[in-house]
Amino acid sequence: MRVIADSNVVISAILNKNSKTGQLLIFGRRYFDFFAPNLLKMEIKKHKAKLLEISKITEEEFDKVQDELFECLTFISEEQIDYEHWHNAIPIVRDIDMDDIAFVALAEYLDCQLWTGDKRLLQGMHQRGYSRGISTDELNQIWLNNK
Repeated sequence: MRVIADSNVVISAILNKNSKTGQLLIFGRRYFDFFAPNLLKMEIKKHKAKLLEISKITEEEFDKVQDELFECLTFISEEQIDYEHWHNAIPIVRDIDMDDIAFVALAEYLDCQLWTGDKRLLQGMHQRGYSRGISTDELNQIWLNNK
């Protein structure tokens, strides 16, 4: 099963790789193919100082965890995503969070699920009839059922 991991999923895993999210990302790759847009790397870099402060880990530990998690993901350049998929993603995220447009467009492009811990995004997508959103608990249940 192919799955897009959004920013809050990866950030959550960086902050605590032993959490359900972290373990699912690390060990779930035996069952899932995880993808993310290149934008994710820039977002992590942009917020690194804040994440270091929150996590209270050293920069070396942060980089090690980040590298471990990035190895679990296949990064896709946003330029690869067709205009049609970007266009289709706009009404899905417009009133929720336009920062998530690349993740939705990539889910459309790869025809797969978008894994997010953002309850507002999940709820908004479901209200719009968009069924590609999947929560950590839902993905974890699929993983447990396939182990």
